[in-house]
Amino acid sequence: MEAALRGRLLGLIDGFRGLRVMVVGDLGLDHYLVGDAGRISREYPVMILTHERDEYRLGGAANTVANFASLGAGVVAAGWIGADASGDELVGTLESIGCETEAVVRDPAARTVTKTRIVAGGTYSGGLGQHLLRVDRLGSGVPDAAVEEDLAERIERMADGVDGFVLSDYGQGTLTQKVAGTVMIGAEGRYVGLDSRHRLLDFPGVTAATPNLEEAAEVSGAGLESEAEIEAVGAALRTKLGAEALLITRGAGGMSLFEPGAEPVRIPVANKSEVFDVTGAGDTVAAAFTLARLSGASYLEAAHLANVAGGISVRHAGATPVRHEELRAVLVG
Repeated sequence: MEAALRGRLLGLIDGFRGLRVMVVGDLGLDHYLVGDAGRISREYPVMILTHERDEYRLGGAANTVANFASLGAGVVAAGWIGADASGDELVGTLESIGCETEAVVRDPAARTVTKTRIVAGGTYSGGLGQHLLRVDRLGSGVPDAAVEEDLAERIERMADGVDGFVLSDYGQGTLTQKVAGTVMIGAEGRYVGLDSRHRLLDFPGVTAATPNLEEAAEVSGAGLESEAEIEAVGAALRTKLGAEALLITRGAGGMSLFEPGAEPVRIPVANKSEVFDVTGAGDTVAAAFTLARLSGASYLEAAHLANVAGGISVRHAGATPVRHEELRAVLVG
């Protein structure tokens, strides 16, 4: 990376601490059940895990929230979760990182999305260990009319004073047409970013979107095996969304940025050798891209900064937010 661009990006991240963003979407909890597996059961041919401890991380849209907070911004979480033990853990963790949770609706009829990973060997925080099994406790479809209205009203009430919004859609039902529409109307010209797992084109009018290659291929129905296909689909998706920019993350292939009236820009991957775990990297990219843009970056500068942040994210085990100090250290070199 050129010294001038590196200096510009360092200047941009200094502005993160003065920003406040609202993340609206499918908040979830990642549960790691950690232990030691050393023998096979005599009753059944299965591994026996000697349980050591439980670890919890923010998942889904909540990991996007965590990335905004760890990068230094103020953040408001808005979503729909259950009034259950997992929901208690989720809200407590959000509040422990300084997140505002007044726009999180607790619904006694709902279940908090929780993904339990059973891990043997090492520790989650200190290494990957061996993942033996994942158990998903999914949500409850979509909120009923009363809960949906409650969430929309909370979003409206909390929207004052935020600099931008991110719609974080993990397919768990929170981002109904009414909820997303409330954000779009309430934004009143402010930045609205989109990170959607399966419904990219269901949110027209967003400012920018950050799909990965698989998500772009799914919504377009194309294989995206060649550079020409990626460029054609990226340009078409941006046009259909009516967005100012579309950033496709391509794993080891880097990123491709699409803006109106400009040729697509291919950005090489920032981290070529230290890929441990891609879990949560898309959330990191969405947060860094948004904050850079809100700090005054061009979309190309924002893409470069998001690329560096994503390269840091994949060095960590699990969905681990990238810290402001980490990003600065890598840019300083």
